[in-house]
Amino acid sequence: MKNAITWFIPNMAFAGALLVSAGFIIAENSPAPQSVGVALIFLHPFFNGGIKTGLKNLYLNKYALAMAIYYMLILLSGLHGGNLHLYSQLIVMQLPLIFIPFGLASANSLKPGQKDIIFATLVCAGTIAGIASFINYIVYFKEIQERITHSKPIPIVTGINHIYYSVLLAFSAGILQWYIFIKGIQKAFYKGVAWAVLIVIVILLHTISARTGMFCFYAEAGVSILWLIFRAKKIVLGFCIAIGLGVMAYAATKIIPSEKNRFENTQLDLHKYESGDNINHYSLSMRFEALKAGWGVFEKNMLTGVGPANVTSAMDAQYTLENSELITINRIKPHNEFLYALVSMGIIGFAALCFMMFFPVFNGAVFRNYIFLMFIVVCLAAFQVEYLLERQVGITFFCLFYILLSSIDSGIKKETMNLNPN
Repeated sequence: MKNAITWFIPNMAFAGALLVSAGFIIAENSPAPQSVGVALIFLHPFFNGGIKTGLKNLYLNKYALAMAIYYMLILLSGLHGGNLHLYSQLIVMQLPLIFIPFGLASANSLKPGQKDIIFATLVCAGTIAGIASFINYIVYFKEIQERITHSKPIPIVTGINHIYYSVLLAFSAGILQWYIFIKGIQKAFYKGVAWAVLIVIVILLHTISARTGMFCFYAEAGVSILWLIFRAKKIVLGFCIAIGLGVMAYAATKIIPSEKNRFENTQLDLHKYESGDNINHYSLSMRFEALKAGWGVFEKNMLTGVGPANVTSAMDAQYTLENSELITINRIKPHNEFLYALVSMGIIGFAALCFMMFFPVFNGAVFRNYIFLMFIVVCLAAFQVEYLLERQVGITFFCLFYILLSSIDSGIKKETMNLNPN
């Protein structure tokens, strides 16, 4: 017992990060692992250096500080008044924005090798859930295909929201690319396993993933190609991968039943919106309508927004003002993180979000750190079609890996490019 406690205290942040990473796929049904994990990360500095040291590390770590400032703005949004109950729920849900950076701001919070275990946990959990969901898809193929024709998602057996799962899956592909091509895996067996898992994830992305996951995957793949061509000077390899991805994307929409149906649904969705037909229950068209309504709300509250707790009521009022044909159940919030920030916290909140997202671009960190770049690209892609930071899964995913990856030194000058799979 004494040995367990002796190990646990200096490794509280590691234990917490493992719980968060493993808990993503079951977060919708059981948020407890993530909640406990975030609490352990937060408590780590109290038992390892003290609160003063923790606050100092938070202040000195600009990435952590940016997240903390964003959370402070969410707290201040309560000055708008409105739905106090929803506001209290939101500030609790958004606590990872302050708890995780506080616990992991110090470079010594995790020991060498522990980050690799955290990444492997995310990849393994997502892959296992994906394989189980793919088997379920095959077993109930006819029923699920019928659901897809009505714009319904392929269910993930662990209960996680299909959009958030697909984002996790896309980032898992980026992690494996980093290990295989950039960091390098020395042992042939582990390299073979990494390749096998990457292939499985690509198959899952093209069969059971939401369109958001595909968008994130091809966004990061495109940036990876640019990295290979311009940073690693592997021009032929980069162009070969680009051609291969193009062929794969085209073939997926023609051969894979689920992707074929999604592609056709997307075309029908766009036609409905452009032709002025009834767009109720058509996902993409409803999102366009939400973007238009969201911009209307922002234009009336440009500086500080309406407050996160009042977004739903403000959007509903705007839909009514615009005489939207959407019924109440389909009057969704704007599925774009940047517009959501403008609506909820105005230009001030939008500027804080942009600083947090683009600071590693402006200071050049992502151009020296391949995996951090992959993470930022995945998040930016997801931000275009989803308000990723407004649910527990999304906020913990962003906070954990943003702070972990910002402290990884994988600069191209220090890396050994390992681009030969043999």
